[in-house]
Amino acid sequence: MTIKEIAEALNVSTATVSNVIHGHLEKMSPDTAEMIRKKIEEYQYIPNMGARMLAKGASQIIGVVTNYPNRKEKFALQDPFVSEIIGALENAIRSRGYYMMLRAAQNAPEIHHIAQTWNADGLIVMGLQGNQCRELARVTRKPLVFIDCYFDSGEKYNNVGLADQEGMYKLTKYVLSLGHRSIAFIGDQPELWGVDCQRLKGHKQALEKAGISWDQDNYDYISKDSANREDDFRRLSKRIGRNTVFMFTSDYYAVEAVNYYTDHGFGIPSDISITGFDDNILSHIVRPRLTTVHQDVTQKADMAVKSIVDLLEGVSSRLVDVRLKPRVIRGCSIKNLKPEKHQIETPKKIIFCYAHNILMYKGFDAILFSDSREAP
Repeated sequence: MTIKEIAEALNVSTATVSNVIHGHLEKMSPDTAEMIRKKIEEYQYIPNMGARMLAKGASQIIGVVTNYPNRKEKFALQDPFVSEIIGALENAIRSRGYYMMLRAAQNAPEIHHIAQTWNADGLIVMGLQGNQCRELARVTRKPLVFIDCYFDSGEKYNNVGLADQEGMYKLTKYVLSLGHRSIAFIGDQPELWGVDCQRLKGHKQALEKAGISWDQDNYDYISKDSANREDDFRRLSKRIGRNTVFMFTSDYYAVEAVNYYTDHGFGIPSDISITGFDDNILSHIVRPRLTTVHQDVTQKADMAVKSIVDLLEGVSSRLVDVRLKPRVIRGCSIKNLKPEKHQIETPKKIIFCYAHNILMYKGFDAILFSDSREAP
């Protein structure tokens, strides 16, 4: 059964049937729309995507490519941040009438191959370094929108990210306000780049403003390979006592650290304070609740999809570089090292009195009252 046959059976135009299939009901009576829906269901009509693509000259597909080198594909997609943003991207793409194709790539050449061979109208790309983004934009003619990519000053690309430096600056400032001075900053590789590099810049900026010199010895890293991380956490445990807080570049690693140290007899935050970054689902359910930096992943995905759809539909050709605002989430995983103000000193000398016979005694720190003449 074709659209033409459905239209002839109901004595309506093929355009009317097509409008019902694609949800364009603005100029149609409810009765007509319901009649056409019933006929479509009766014949179990399925739109021919290939024919639609030929007719439109477009695939209605937006490709989403993530790049997580040195991590197996299944593990990359299990990362809470990655899975959350992919879910938000799919929802935003579908709501605008497009379809999503997803690939977790292992390297930049693989992404270049995808950009040149996929029958996608445009691409949203995550996890590339600035130079890789620049090269990808050079070799492909498809509309591109990047997520969390940092470029050199003055360069113009379509990108949606977070003010990562500001986020870590705010978090470090909060940590310092609680009296911490010996802080270990922990990434997942010897040389940080992209968002993690920006977060380290924010950390250094907050230290400098507080009059604390950055010491490279306070930077450490753990492996991206989960099989090696237990050894890394064991090695980091030697820092406990020398450092009072571990600041991780992501919630994923911070939550793993909370679990490891709790399982090995360390108190969080009594023995070591821990912070993360992202405010993902893991930070909500771990106990103690993780102190972290919140970013609105759904908003980030929505803005990326809006940017690519605007390019595809000719709404706007303006290049945009958006940086969303972060905020600190004050959990319970960090210890306050500053003494509480207005603390009451424990009395050293106490006298016990019964009510209604209160005398002025000298040389005592406190008076306890009772309605009985007998002392406790």
